[in-house]
Amino acid sequence: MKIALIFLACLAVCRGDDLAHAAGQIFNNILPNLISNQVTGQQGNTAGNTIQQIGTVVGGVVDYAKKKSYDDLLRQVQDSTTDDDLLRISEEMFNADINNAFNYIQVNLQGKTSAMSKNDEAQSNLLNVPENVWNGPTIRPFVALFDNYHKNVIRPEFVTPGEETEQTTYINTILATGPIRSLMNFLVSKGLTQLNEYPEQVELLKKIWFTKYARHWTGLCKCSCAFENIFMAELKSNDVLGLHSWLFFAKREQDRKANYLGYIDKLDLSGKGMILKQHSVLSDTKDAPEVNMFVGTSPELETALYTLCFMARPDRPCKLRYNNINFSIQTKTLKSENVLLIDTAYPFY
Repeated sequence: MKIALIFLACLAVCRGDDLAHAAGQIFNNILPNLISNQVTGQQGNTAGNTIQQIGTVVGGVVDYAKKKSYDDLLRQVQDSTTDDDLLRISEEMFNADINNAFNYIQVNLQGKTSAMSKNDEAQSNLLNVPENVWNGPTIRPFVALFDNYHKNVIRPEFVTPGEETEQTTYINTILATGPIRSLMNFLVSKGLTQLNEYPEQVELLKKIWFTKYARHWTGLCKCSCAFENIFMAELKSNDVLGLHSWLFFAKREQDRKANYLGYIDKLDLSGKGMILKQHSVLSDTKDAPEVNMFVGTSPELETALYTLCFMARPDRPCKLRYNNINFSIQTKTLKSENVLLIDTAYPFY
């Protein structure tokens, strides 16, 4: 009788699509013990252990049923995050950014320009990044991802096991850092309790940043993802998309595949970096007339800020602050197979 009551209680708390899963879990784990008890005539502790096993399975099924869907997670963060929350958590993330590289790189702004100008107002590279910065604990696995993608949005890309390992390595690395820990703690504080579990954190970041989607109007080639657009660059006909990472831009300059023409505007972030609006040309002919990027900030800080704003303020300005300096992040989203993902994201002020 007890077994029947526990089984019915389990079914009552599960969603409809979990019923078969719940039943299978209970019978696959418990039924052999019940049969064994009946055959051997064992009672007492063995029966008690069986009841305890049932409770464990029921508890697991209840937790499974309570797990929020991806859409529910996004909706809950949007509904519960206030503007003051965003100001506070962004400040916290910046303060936790111990891998910040701004004081170790040289930024050569040179002449001012505009989005419309074709004149080259900068004779030297924008960025000079020493080797010790490239070997930073989070920069190294971040940069290792750059050769996993092709810039053309209609060229097929296939994720190899090695590339998937690089994605996981990057996620595991940044999950140990201050900015991402601040992000996860904040999300848990907003009721996303399943993110107390490490595998759930990995799954969330992997889904947001590395899910493939189609950018071309035909939809035939899933050749893009949030990481590639934001932290690298893509070409769609003659248009440059993305290009919001200073590290990727510095690599392109080193390879003589980016020509910095000058800066349009800048916002200093109190010794922790800057937000730069600049004009460049990629691959000799591809004009990027107005590119916004953080400079000097760590990959984990940028990943944390963009993830926060995608979840809390999708498709609208996400107002942030560091050391009384106000700025915003704009995210744009798209849906791929009914899953909401980041199309692009960048800082502005």
